[in-house]
Amino acid sequence: MKKLLFGIIFLLWPVAALGEDGRIPVSIGEHSALPLRVLTRPMSALYKDTTGAVVLESNLPAFQSYFVYTRPEGEALESGTGWYEVGADDKGKIAGWLKGEDIFEWRQTMCLAYTHPEGRKPVLMFEEESSLDNLAREEAGARKTSAEKFYQAIDAAAAGGTTLPPAFPVISVEPKMAVDIARQFYLLPILAHKSVDIDGREGRILRIAAVSGNGEKARESSDLRSNADFAKSASASSADNAGSMRDLKIDFVWVIDTTRSMGPFIAKATEVMRAVSKNIAGNPEFSGKIAFGVWAYRDSASIADIEYQTRNFTPELQPVEEFLSTMNNVQETKTDSVDVAEDMFAGISDAIQKTAWRPGAIRIVAVVADAPAHEAGHKWNSSGQDENTLRVLATESKIYLLALHLQPSKTARYNKIAERQLAALSLNQGTGAPMYWKINSADPSVFEKAAGEITAGVVAFAGAGSGALAESREGAPAAENKSAPGPEDIHNMLKAAAVQWIGSQSGAVPPRDVEAWVCDKDLTDAARQSLEVRLLLNKRQLDSLAVLLREVLQAGRSNQISGESFFNSLQAASAVASRNPDLLANAPTLEKSGLIPDFLSELPYHSRLMDMSNDLWASWGPDEQDGFLNAIEAKVTSYSSLHDNPEVWVALNKGDDAAEYVAPVPLELLP
Repeated sequence: MKKLLFGIIFLLWPVAALGEDGRIPVSIGEHSALPLRVLTRPMSALYKDTTGAVVLESNLPAFQSYFVYTRPEGEALESGTGWYEVGADDKGKIAGWLKGEDIFEWRQTMCLAYTHPEGRKPVLMFEEESSLDNLAREEAGARKTSAEKFYQAIDAAAAGGTTLPPAFPVISVEPKMAVDIARQFYLLPILAHKSVDIDGREGRILRIAAVSGNGEKARESSDLRSNADFAKSASASSADNAGSMRDLKIDFVWVIDTTRSMGPFIAKATEVMRAVSKNIAGNPEFSGKIAFGVWAYRDSASIADIEYQTRNFTPELQPVEEFLSTMNNVQETKTDSVDVAEDMFAGISDAIQKTAWRPGAIRIVAVVADAPAHEAGHKWNSSGQDENTLRVLATESKIYLLALHLQPSKTARYNKIAERQLAALSLNQGTGAPMYWKINSADPSVFEKAAGEITAGVVAFAGAGSGALAESREGAPAAENKSAPGPEDIHNMLKAAAVQWIGSQSGAVPPRDVEAWVCDKDLTDAARQSLEVRLLLNKRQLDSLAVLLREVLQAGRSNQISGESFFNSLQAASAVASRNPDLLANAPTLEKSGLIPDFLSELPYHSRLMDMSNDLWASWGPDEQDGFLNAIEAKVTSYSSLHDNPEVWVALNKGDDAAEYVAPVPLELLP
């Protein structure tokens, strides 16, 4: 695993240091040392003093970040008419003054991101908390009816090119098309939040500031009551832009177990590709549209004659005829593995991160396996990942994953482990169920049928053009009545991928320059999540989190050997020893130990790490302790993958050093 550490890395979120004049930034509150920051709105200006007579810098970039050294109070603060004395860093160097109306306070590094839009309604943004709170608390049927009226009014205004009345409670809305945060970077910082019960589920109402900086030339609010152009663009759907699908490309990559038992299935996969090749070769419209690749995996290279752990047979993705020739080189090993589990996670990890994906192509990975992966923490798990972190990394890379699980009858216990892993891996964004096939390994023809349906579905989708976005497939049974995914499910997964692709290609513009109240659940169907929490971290901060988790991991492993208390083991860790040992020794939980960064302790979402105590650790058996530590290890490994993935890093401010680029890290990767 690559080291994340570059130079000196501090364990905790950076605490404001004394500058030359002894000044430190204002903190977010009396119980936190985390400095208060503000972000600028478009077309803001930096002034020499509070008279506003001298402009030091005009037309500041959207969401330029500053630390606050003087904050207005009382009515000036509440009305937004006060002035903020700010600095570009927390070292005491003052940059100037900003008007309150030109900024918004950002008390946490939390922000929100839209979930995949397929299968849910766009997020409604309310001007007043009470309007949203009252709606969220309505009975499910009444709430759906009320929400639908808002959507209908927005669509009607967009269709007529008009604005909504000033008293309309919804001031903005998420676009119907998927917004690609990597191409149209947006920021939805959380300014306030509270929990609410929605149909028996815990939901959250959040006050956010919607900011988007890419290409903004002026402060142009996306308030639906004054901006008819935004209403029109937000109401455009993927189907309205389906014409762009003529340029759609699909990259289809197999990840195949090539241990000794897999010979018949490798041969069947090759037969499937041979049949597909006839379809593609006979249609000139497919030229350049679909490219294929294959990764093979086995087990630890320490096993005699195993030859490799993973191997990429397609350093560049290939057209189908060339790929058929390549598949002839994919052979099973003649060497038996030492145990049942194999290094499947390494094969999937390499396919996600090391495939030469073509720019702008939809990415599909199909895994063929007959055994589980070594769990995280096992000496032969070379990737260090587990199914959950790999699923997040696949989502961040816009990869849709299918799993064909060949189940030998003699390994029933291991089949259950593999099913858990593969079902989690194949639960793709924008779909309702895992793309997971359970196949009796005694019958290769069943595998051939499933593989044929998958590849035929990909080919049909690529050739369907705008018709691929059809809402349903006639004659297919309902998904809940099937034991395995069918053609409709394959189509719907590809449709979800296409919806994301169209949004990215069209440059769907997110709401901007509004403050509003939103709900993290779909107001028409509370079972669907509409917003997800992310932490905006730079590389230095991501590295510091990795340091903390490594110390927790080291303490846990040491405790399992020594038998002393968990906190005593943690106290002995090198990076912790320089902190306050008494605070740790007397802390009831890790949250109260002084070791947890403020950005974690301020989260309104549950963290298992912060609940850790000596009693909780001691109450767990060895298996539960191992599970906790293995999950921690997988998260640390995932940070390395994020660190090295240029697709996830964005410059908040023009001229930012690369070390200050930020990534919106999914909550699932936090401990």
